[in-house]
Amino acid sequence: MPSDAETPRLFHVLSGDAQQVRQTPYGSVGTIFTGPGLEVVWVNKQDEDVDPGWVSQPTTDILIVVQGRLRVEFADGRDDMLMTPGDLLVLPPGVRCRAYRWPRDARQGTIFLAAYSPAAAT
Repeated sequence: MPSDAETPRLFHVLSGDAQQVRQTPYGSVGTIFTGPGLEVVWVNKQDEDVDPGWVSQPTTDILIVVQGRLRVEFADGRDDMLMTPGDLLVLPPGVRCRAYRWPRDARQGTIFLAAYSPAAAT
């Protein structure tokens, strides 16, 4: 009989399905997968505060929007990006940014997936 790690598992991301969900002031985060060299989470931003700080990862971070619109601001002054469903952003290591649902008063939340090295999450 296969172990849990060998059994395919379907997650309904738009319904908030995850192995574990944690709430933050900047959105809900659901862990979908954690394994050697890879972590995948969904982030749901609805009525969240905009993080006043900047975030950067020591490894590449990949974001893909599945619902709503996500505005990404960069600390170095480069132009903001507005992501819509199906857009995928590859963030190189060390790029300082913050992301939030757009427009801020949107009734629908923004949900995106993020994939990165688990070492980057510490």
